[in-house]
Amino acid sequence: MRVETITRKGKEFAVIPVKDLQKLMDDAEMLADVRAYDAAKARLEDGDDELIPLEVTERRLRGEAALRIWREYRQFTQEQLAKRSKVSRALIAAIETNRKTGSVSTWKKLGAALDVSWDLLA
Repeated sequence: MRVETITRKGKEFAVIPVKDLQKLMDDAEMLADVRAYDAAKARLEDGDDELIPLEVTERRLRGEAALRIWREYRQFTQEQLAKRSKVSRALIAAIETNRKTGSVSTWKKLGAALDVSWDLLA
């Protein structure tokens, strides 16, 4: 790579061909992607993150209630989830059948009990 330098107002600058600059920028972007991948992989291996299972995604795409899908995926009954989340079983049933929507506070309790971000449930 051919590098020239110029000085403007007391500051030194490097001048390189545009194709070399583009290559450096592409390499920097690739490095950032590799680092992001490595960080995501480490979070998965450490148990700090989880992939959304295909089964959950397919059921969600069919229009099933997210709360029911995650509850069943985690193998909880409505009663078990009610005890764990301190949300009534009747409200859980109503949310799963779209008769009620639930408050943000309710969604946060349910998400914590299912170990899922509440916004994936709502």
